[in-house]
Amino acid sequence: MVWFALDDGFDTHPKVRKAGNAAVGLFVRLGVHATKHLTEGHLDGDIVRDYGTAATIRKLIAVGMLHEPGHGCRRCPQPADGGYYLHDYLDYNKSRAQIEAAREAARKRQQKGRDTARANRNGRDSGVNLNSNSRQNERSSRPNCAENAPLFDDEPAGQDGSSRRDTHEGATVVPSPPIPSQNYDVADVDGGTTGSSPVDLDAYAPSPIDIDGWTLTDGLRRWAHRDGYATLVDLDYETAQFLDHFRGNGSRRPNWNTEWQKWIRRAHKWATERSRTSNVIALPGQPGAPLTGTDAKVAGWMAIAEQLRQQGDSA
Repeated sequence: MVWFALDDGFDTHPKVRKAGNAAVGLFVRLGVHATKHLTEGHLDGDIVRDYGTAATIRKLIAVGMLHEPGHGCRRCPQPADGGYYLHDYLDYNKSRAQIEAAREAARKRQQKGRDTARANRNGRDSGVNLNSNSRQNERSSRPNCAENAPLFDDEPAGQDGSSRRDTHEGATVVPSPPIPSQNYDVADVDGGTTGSSPVDLDAYAPSPIDIDGWTLTDGLRRWAHRDGYATLVDLDYETAQFLDHFRGNGSRRPNWNTEWQKWIRRAHKWATERSRTSNVIALPGQPGAPLTGTDAKVAGWMAIAEQLRQQGDSA
């Protein structure tokens, strides 16, 4: 499933205001049709005339939201004879090739996850533990705690008499936490990893953002540069954060392009606020540091004395 992308400032755009609600409704229907059928913004004339009236079609053409053959917009391709084209469609929406590639990648991920789940289920049904070798190695490499543990006497520590916690009677038994599995990568101090085998992330169900095949398009990059967000925001870094966030919570958004644009706007706002706030704090006695305590009182007395001196000079 794919979505027709609209910017979150679409409702207040001058073209939208000038076109009016009826024409904008036609524009949205045409956009959904183009996205559903992967036409990359090209529209058959019969579809346009079936969806809208002659007046609404003329309004979209007049404001530049819809192009007919022979139009003068340099950013948009020419439609076929008798057809139309949605202005800047590929700037905000994926091409047919991108959508088909994303669908195929999602299909392969899902199939791999199903195959892995089926193999694990068959292994359990046959009584074979697929991870028995790694776990056996883990147990064999683990030191024998009972043999190597030092011997202690049974006397209570730091007390003359025994307490309730020094005896089995009345003591609260707290179960030991389970030993975590070592079948995952753990970052080491020198930058390497430890663990018996890494987790195959593709074996798990893919997140909605991956199933939908969202990627950062050139059109979205142009939008960020055009509106000035790229001056303070690292687009690649924020995109990685964006993907990690939605892969982590597994939620789905109706329009990933719009969600990414909101993410970039927030990142730009925070970067702007940080640039306006100095992170250098002057210590007491340094230039720019606020006066406190006795220093503040002395400064106040000196200000009063200077004011009296000036009044005396002017008398």
